[in-house]
Amino acid sequence: MDNKRSARKPTAIAAAAVALSALCLAVWHGWTILAAPVVFSDIPYTGASACQDCHTDRHQSWHRTYHRTMTQPASATSVVGNFDGTLQRAFGGQMRPIRQGDQFAFEYSDPASGAVLATLPIARTVGSHRYQQYLTRDPGSETHYRLHYLYHMGDKRWVHMNAAFLGSDEQHFDAQVTPWNANCVFCHNTGPAPKALNMDDIRRRAAAGEPVDVKTELRFATEVAELGISCEACHGPGAEHVQRMSQWLPNMAAKIWPERDRSIVNPERLTPVQINDGCGLCHAGRTLPSSAALDRWLTTGPSFRPGDALADHLTILAAHTPSPSPSVPDLFRDRFWQDGSPRLTAYEYQGQGQSACAIEGELHCITCHTMHGGDPAGMLPEANRGDAPCLRCHQDYRGRIAEHSGHPAESSGARCMACHMPRAVYGVMTIHRTHAIAVPDVAKDLAAGKPNACLNCHSEEAPTFAGDAPSRQDGAPLALADGLVALLAGDPVRQAVAAFELGRLDQAPHPDVVRVRTPWLLTALDDDRPAVRRFAWHSLRGINAGQRWFDEAALQGFDYTGAPDGRATTIAQLHAQFAAVDKQHWAPPSAASGLAVDYTLQPSVRELLTELGARSDKQIDVGE
Repeated sequence: MDNKRSARKPTAIAAAAVALSALCLAVWHGWTILAAPVVFSDIPYTGASACQDCHTDRHQSWHRTYHRTMTQPASATSVVGNFDGTLQRAFGGQMRPIRQGDQFAFEYSDPASGAVLATLPIARTVGSHRYQQYLTRDPGSETHYRLHYLYHMGDKRWVHMNAAFLGSDEQHFDAQVTPWNANCVFCHNTGPAPKALNMDDIRRRAAAGEPVDVKTELRFATEVAELGISCEACHGPGAEHVQRMSQWLPNMAAKIWPERDRSIVNPERLTPVQINDGCGLCHAGRTLPSSAALDRWLTTGPSFRPGDALADHLTILAAHTPSPSPSVPDLFRDRFWQDGSPRLTAYEYQGQGQSACAIEGELHCITCHTMHGGDPAGMLPEANRGDAPCLRCHQDYRGRIAEHSGHPAESSGARCMACHMPRAVYGVMTIHRTHAIAVPDVAKDLAAGKPNACLNCHSEEAPTFAGDAPSRQDGAPLALADGLVALLAGDPVRQAVAAFELGRLDQAPHPDVVRVRTPWLLTALDDDRPAVRRFAWHSLRGINAGQRWFDEAALQGFDYTGAPDGRATTIAQLHAQFAAVDKQHWAPPSAASGLAVDYTLQPSVRELLTELGARSDKQIDVGE
């Protein structure tokens, strides 16, 4: 009996050894499959639905973002505009947004006769956060065009696209109609392939001296892996990952060694530079390095994949980047302040890249932002909405905020971002924080014609803060308050920032300040740029909510894209209402305010600043 037991022992041990060896071999095989390198440019996309079963929580957190709804088929659930047939007039044309069941359309008519000129069905929507744009499709191809009007969710109204940018009233009705396939498709969708159909023919005709209009003549057979910005925009195309994870061996290995999975990109495992490059594909002003690269992008789409070096695929724009068009030499330079920092949204990559926090530290996009948590507006977790992101590195300022900032610790002026990331960037009809993190320097910023964090709040104190600054870049005397000067004498971006900031009452250091700002904002209602008029109007509404100096119906009735005569009538009413306010207990306005004793803007000041604002170097088109 004992001999039999002894004989079984080696057999059992051998069997266990064989089983263990088989298991180890299986695990090793799974590991080798998991760790096998991939070339993401060769891998197909799968769509976000393929991620849902295994990554349910991540899919749900992404699903609620505005990235997901960036581009959608037009439907009763996706369209937010009020398609009630109300006639919209602006820039010499007119349109009715109409709806028939679940079908939406823009009906264009002749302003003189009212005869219907065209009815264009809405095929897709772009945007779902601040405003929504509308696309129609050319019936003969997959060419989609952005149409004339957007719907602004905050203002609850239709706005002509000309007023979404910083152009003047002189724009043509069709100025912003453009093919979606050659521009918007790249950043508002996942895996785009524009597939331009007739580029060679257009080039041939142009070379032969024939007139061509690329905006209206290019035709496309565009395909996208997914409308909107989905999982694979950040994690790379996922077909290989899905295929590997469908096998139990690599799936098991991935649970043991998730960091070894080479079939998908996890941004959290990338270097700071790689993380920034992934976001920079869309959040960097960029151009293509050659006509051959342009041809590839307009055919097969972006060659960049997450984890790549962005500069290997694109030319990152800077103020000194040469313009491709001799007729527009300042095409790129005007998109930056004179110190080289960006002044347009979607240039966050350049701003952060100029910051010591990124150059000398390890700041990257997901230090603050996340696609899977917090408020979808800004993609900021609640913990990152205050000073915490800064104090994680700058720990020596913990408990010393008041001393460091010179403001009470709980005040808005003591917040890190208020001083080091002020609002100085224009885009999507609002003003954003700059990502060029820096120490505020009043004299330097005044000389560069750039908004300054201190003067954004202390708009009337330029002489006090400026020190020995020789002059402003705009040529105005330092005796006048900077934020007020910029409203009339700045270039379009500087004007827009000023009109926005002058209405931020949480940043008004003294109640008297709103009294000074009001006549200036009333004057800005007569600006020749609809976007500037809109910012001034919004600021006046904010002031009036607390002061009640104006009849709300008159203020609400101001239409910043309306006919000049109607605007002039409303402006005159508002001036008269402010003049009627009892000011006998108000302190006399300071010399820096540019106001007369009755709180009207001095004609000589207005004439000087209007003349400075009309200088040729201020007449710039920064696009967006």
